[in-house]
Amino acid sequence: MYRTFWLLALCLIAAGVLGAQPSVAVNASPDSKLYVAPMEWNLDRFVSDEIRRQGLPVDLVTTEDEADLVMTGLYQKLGSHFIAPGNYIQVRITAATDGRTVWANEVNDFAVFFGRLRRHGPRKAAEAIVKKLRHTLREFGRLTAPPGRAPVT
Repeated sequence: MYRTFWLLALCLIAAGVLGAQPSVAVNASPDSKLYVAPMEWNLDRFVSDEIRRQGLPVDLVTTEDEADLVMTGLYQKLGSHFIAPGNYIQVRITAATDGRTVWANEVNDFAVFFGRLRRHGPRKAAEAIVKKLRHTLREFGRLTAPPGRAPVT
């Protein structure tokens, strides 16, 4: 049982490291409308709050029909309560019209050495997701400050 767990965990980590695809350019103009679909762990609420807090140049909408971009997430619990607990989350932003992937990335709060001694939880995962999205936006030169706000750095 434990051998299977460690083999699965090792495969997931290796797949994440070796198969990590570079982020695709995000075409988020200041008038882009983003819908954050419901996610497990109530992560959608935390991601929406974090997008507002960090001031990303997108408008958050409440329905998928109004959106230009749709953010979805795949959540997977790793480990057990006693043996290296953690969570693995894949986040994807797709175009609402044709469903093509615009941006994809992953985060986890899996820690082998310090386990639950470090900060973790959905708020920390949302911070990591939005931080990666912000860096991608900055990398491709599409990060501008909304009217009346200082640029995000």
